[in-house]
Amino acid sequence: MRTTLTTAAAGAAAAVLLAGCGGPQAATGDDSPYNGSEVQGAFTLPDADFTDSKGEEYNLREDSAGAYTAVFFGFTNCPDICPTTMADMAQAVAELDEAERDRLNVVFVTADPDRDDPELLDMWLSSFDPSFTGLSGDLETTDAAASELGISIDRPEEEDRKGDYQVGHGSQVLLFSPEGESELMWRYGTGPDAIAEDFGALLDEEGA
Repeated sequence: MRTTLTTAAAGAAAAVLLAGCGGPQAATGDDSPYNGSEVQGAFTLPDADFTDSKGEEYNLREDSAGAYTAVFFGFTNCPDICPTTMADMAQAVAELDEAERDRLNVVFVTADPDRDDPELLDMWLSSFDPSFTGLSGDLETTDAAASELGISIDRPEEEDRKGDYQVGHGSQVLLFSPEGESELMWRYGTGPDAIAEDFGALLDEEGA
C-alpha cells in the first residue's frame, strides 16, 4: 500500500530541502517503501512557457504530458549540487532498460536565465545525457513555476548579478506522472541506483 503525503506534509518536506548550492543535505523522515519521498498529487506541473535547449517553445505542463517527468531547478555555474544531481540522474537513466527510458523525461529548469541561454544549457546538459531537456524563461515565469512546486530561488539583486555570482535554489528532484501530478521527491544525495530502483518500482506498480 502506498504512503502518500498530504499537500501540507509535502510542503513541509520540500521546505527542508530549500538549500543553495553548497548547502547542507536534508535528512529523510518518512517510512515510504520508496527511496524517495512520496508526494502523490501534492504538486501539479505548472502551465508555464519556456524556451528549451534547442531554441523551441516548451510548455512545462503540455509538452511533458504522456511521460514521467523528473524536474530539477538549478544553474550551470553551480559548483556542486547541480552537476552532481545531473550526473546522478544520467547514471540512473543509464541503468533503466530501453522501454523504461522511453517513459522518462529529465527536465532542468535554469534558475539563472540571465546567464543560461538555450545554447549553453544544451552544451552543459549534453555532457551528462543528450536526451535531457533544458528550459530557460524570464525571471517572473521561472520564479512562479518554482514557487508552485515548493522550490525556492534566491538570486542576488540585479545590480549584484555580475561576474561569478551564486544562485540559491531548492535541491530536490520532483518526479511527475504522465498526467502532470507529482509522484516522488528525491532529496539531494539520493544515489542513481536508488532513483532507478524507484522508477522501476513505480512502473511495476502502475502495471499491477
